[in-house]
Amino acid sequence: MNVSISNSGSTQATVPAPSPTNAQPSEAAERTAQAAGDSVKLSQAAQVHLYKQQGQSPSQIAANLGISAATVDGYLGIAVAKAPAAPPSAPSPEPVAAQAPTQPTPVPAK
Repeated sequence: MNVSISNSGSTQATVPAPSPTNAQPSEAAERTAQAAGDSVKLSQAAQVHLYKQQGQSPSQIAANLGISAATVDGYLGIAVAKAPAAPPSAPSPEPVAAQAPTQPTPVPAK
């Protein structure tokens, strides 16, 4: 890795960084540990917002992160229209009250 330092003049000085082959083993391990410690783990919500800023659609974001599109919509504050409720069905008929058995009508004698 080369580092450039520029002055107000037109000359530039480059300083070569020590190569890992010339460094002592402990120095190389220390540099690797520092590089690994320099990373930041973003939360799922932050990753969603980052992908959105990069121009990805919610469905692409969901596929990239392995989460549902509804979760992505929630992180982005997108209100999802609920499916319309089923139309009310015809009212069920009232149960018919049990009627007492009727007696046969007597036939008048002739």
